[in-house]
Amino acid sequence: MPFTNNFGNLQPGLSRATPIWALSGLAVLACLLPFRAFGQQPVAPIAAVTGTLRGVVTAVSGEGHVFSAEGVEIKLVGTGTGNPIFTATSADDGSYKIENLPPGEYTLTTTAPGFKPVNLQVKIQAGLGTVTNLRLEIQEVHQEVEVHATAPVISAESAAPPAKLSAKQVLSAPVVEQKTQQELPLVPSVVRTPEGRTYIKGTSETAGMFVVDSGESVDPVTGDFIIDVPIDAVETLEVNKAPLLAEDGGFSGGLTRVRTKAPLGQWRVKLNNVNPKLRAEKGQIVGISQAEPRLYATGPLWPGKLNFSEAFTYELNKVNARGLAWPNNTTKIQGFDSYTTFQTFLSDRHILTGNVQVFPRRENFANINALIPEPASSDYGQKGFSGEATDHLRLASGVAFTSMLRYLKVDNNAHGQGPLSMLVTPNGFGGNYFNDWKRWSDQEEAEESVTLPQKHFHGRHNLKFGVEANHRAYDGTTFSRPVQILRADNSLAEQIDFAGGGSLSARQTEVTEYAQDHWIWSDQIALNLGLRATTQSIGEPLAPAPRLGLVYSPDKEGKTVFRAGAGLFYDRFPLLAADYLNNSTRTVTLFDTAGVPTQGPIPLVNQCARQTRGGLVPLAVCSDFTTTAYSPTWRVEVERQLTRQVRARVGYLYSPTFNVFVLNPPKFPLTSLGVPDFVVPALLLTDSGASRYRELEATAVYVPNEHARVSVTYLNSRARGDLDSLSELFVPFAQPVIRPNEFGNLPSDVPTRLTALGTFLLPWQVTLNPAVDIHSGFPYSNVDALQNYVGAPNSLRFPTFYSFDFSVYRNFSVPFHHGHKFRLGVFSVNTTNRRNPHEVFGNTSSPHFGNFTGLDKRIDGIIISFTD
Repeated sequence: MPFTNNFGNLQPGLSRATPIWALSGLAVLACLLPFRAFGQQPVAPIAAVTGTLRGVVTAVSGEGHVFSAEGVEIKLVGTGTGNPIFTATSADDGSYKIENLPPGEYTLTTTAPGFKPVNLQVKIQAGLGTVTNLRLEIQEVHQEVEVHATAPVISAESAAPPAKLSAKQVLSAPVVEQKTQQELPLVPSVVRTPEGRTYIKGTSETAGMFVVDSGESVDPVTGDFIIDVPIDAVETLEVNKAPLLAEDGGFSGGLTRVRTKAPLGQWRVKLNNVNPKLRAEKGQIVGISQAEPRLYATGPLWPGKLNFSEAFTYELNKVNARGLAWPNNTTKIQGFDSYTTFQTFLSDRHILTGNVQVFPRRENFANINALIPEPASSDYGQKGFSGEATDHLRLASGVAFTSMLRYLKVDNNAHGQGPLSMLVTPNGFGGNYFNDWKRWSDQEEAEESVTLPQKHFHGRHNLKFGVEANHRAYDGTTFSRPVQILRADNSLAEQIDFAGGGSLSARQTEVTEYAQDHWIWSDQIALNLGLRATTQSIGEPLAPAPRLGLVYSPDKEGKTVFRAGAGLFYDRFPLLAADYLNNSTRTVTLFDTAGVPTQGPIPLVNQCARQTRGGLVPLAVCSDFTTTAYSPTWRVEVERQLTRQVRARVGYLYSPTFNVFVLNPPKFPLTSLGVPDFVVPALLLTDSGASRYRELEATAVYVPNEHARVSVTYLNSRARGDLDSLSELFVPFAQPVIRPNEFGNLPSDVPTRLTALGTFLLPWQVTLNPAVDIHSGFPYSNVDALQNYVGAPNSLRFPTFYSFDFSVYRNFSVPFHHGHKFRLGVFSVNTTNRRNPHEVFGNTSSPHFGNFTGLDKRIDGIIISFTD
């Protein structure tokens, strides 16, 4: 496959700030840009009747480290008369060239021990030079058989390889909605709670990072994964719990990366998911439940010079909330996602790539469930776009420069269904949702990196240096209506009123410098060494983050591989914390059963305090925080080829997080008011929160032949931490009741999980993709009439979750359209109709106390697509 993105799509655009030494490094690298043209190789003349094929071959490790691939055999076989064959071998800088090629269609293949083969079609035109850059990937666990040449494998091995889904797996997975982020729970370390929130290695997605090629694609204010990528544009979907390369940063959780497909030099058009899904209620068709047609088109706008691709998804989705009665049980979603890419070849060593993404979305009754009816829910809307340009230049000396500029704009809002007060009852919510907000945010990123040619000193060194700058800003408004907490007899127990606030605003700048070395000590030992240093205008003045990884194979055949690594990971400073004081002030009043106030009104003033060894120190403004959440993470792993068909891996990971921003209100009714004012009565934001995550993973992959593959993973993990983190209380919607902070099981805590994913090529060209997910139930808490915890928080659990899903399809050739196929099949999610509950009546005063509700049902559908 062509690797026309080269290194450009391997650099994450990350966030960072501004000391003199950092700016000086950025200036030095930027000064090199005007002189790039002098290092380019001139393009040789091409005969008028023949063409030339040239490019650069690179190899990428599981973690994303890229290096020149020397000695790769490239074969070009013509499809015309006589099937002419041409060959070439890549040079020490990875470059190759085949000249005097007759015009026509060719099949290009590569051979490199330990790497996946490449097989693609290229078209040679008379008098033109064709540039096809190739990227080789290491044989993954699920494809690996006995490896006989180990040097390239150990060289490319990563100390922390990500879980990876290929484009084929992403497109064929048995899921209700074929969206990139909907596929994430297929990765064992990713869980999605009944509320729809995604957690990676126990932490919320807001503490992680979603990177598309080289740019951050998250909400600039909250870090929420609100920006998806059309699934047809995805080359690979990767999740890394602890990436050990110094170029990766800006998160304390996990890293999710999408590498998009490079535009092709030949026109291809795909139309997928063309059939709408009908909605049936009480035995009758009542409309369309889902329509998500997708279009993918790619081809040359200027042959040999400029390629183009467009991935477009339209969405009209009506999602049922289990436990509510039709027709008042539907979240209505409408929007589209457009991802456009342009790639121009200035020479065989100089590539410029640009992309533009547009992603409007509207959700009516966005957070309804069995306990939140439509009138008590919130709507959500967003408008946004991004633009990115990446320039990659490899000089004749082998030095490679990558420059990236990116701009992201997001305008989003949420609002209730009306002006009524919100009711919090023992049986759920009533009235109208209490909080409305609007935010206008943007983010600018810039990155410059230099990759040096391989150096030889006590082994081989692949060195990379980079500077990144990131600026985020937002303005917004917030408005809240009263919240009334009712007893079982509908008498008023507590009222929360809101005053002041309204205008929100925050800005933050970060600058980072990093250096890393992939050191191949020998054919059996490789090290990843790196250091990144970040300064933040709000948060850490200097955040040094060292990284160390080790890969070791004791046998020359590479049947056994040991991996170990450790690193320090700093998060971005949350903008919601920077202007926390500007939120409305809550005032609490308690009432007896006769409606007479017994305590209050008591205002809970918004205040901030920094944790020190001597205790909490109040801050005049929240932007005076000098801390950012960080995670010192380490992992060990061993992988073994047990038989020719079976490979297994066992690993352990430990990842605590410190300096988490948490809220800690007093518990009502108040027993004492004689405590310092900045603690009680106040709604206090501090950086004293923490969490702990540990995980033991065992994976076995069975590949009996080229027609079958099964992967089974067992996960034993624990996720515990402070429950009142800023992200849990304000993202995506503000919580009406904020309980006193406690340390307990996090919402993502799933002690045991067993997953299996398979692919089987059956007779008659039928493909079957089954998936199984069994895990412990999610935690929940019981509460009393005032919504205070009863017993230890999150100490109770939902029933064990079980789901069996599958998709099965067959591709049919389309008459009169050579190379195009028509895919027809079916999918089923929760095939056994397991009644997995989503909600529980956890209020001790509810007549339904202890009952589970919002039960899952089986979902079936038809697959209709047109593809290559």
